[in-house]
Amino acid sequence: MNTQEAVRKLIAENPEKLPAEIAAELNISELEAVSNLPEEMVALLDGSLFETLTEEFRTWGEVLTVIDVEGHIFELAGVFPKGGKKFGYYNMSDRDTPLKGHLKLDGFSKIALVSKPFHGVDTKSVQFFSHAGKTVFKLYIRRNKDKSFVAEQLEKFEALKKLAV
Repeated sequence: MNTQEAVRKLIAENPEKLPAEIAAELNISELEAVSNLPEEMVALLDGSLFETLTEEFRTWGEVLTVIDVEGHIFELAGVFPKGGKKFGYYNMSDRDTPLKGHLKLDGFSKIALVSKPFHGVDTKSVQFFSHAGKTVFKLYIRRNKDKSFVAEQLEKFEALKKLAV
């Protein structure tokens, strides 16, 4: 069984299985797991679009930023920080947001638009992968009180699919 068949078999058995769990089970990178999800669950963008997307994300309003380090999850709700380019990094220096940091402009191989169920609800996220196939961070679109997606963010998420490679 090839990687795609193995990933899709696991998703068919449990659609809520996390890509990180699939990667660990199949001994592949998380990017390989995401890349082999069923077509309706993922669209892949080239990592070189990162800088362009930082400007786009600033128009989305509040998003959920998730940083997962070996199963340790950090979550931060807020607007994506504005920043600037210097010395090969996107330097997040927005005083109006608590998220700060420095992201390598050439540090992303792929950006994945992922749509899949988790804990009984559909989720939509933009996931950023390093050249080693590891997740750097994820942005999740927000929900209204009735658990529906924020319509404007959903439209912008879907529009990004036009950039898929």
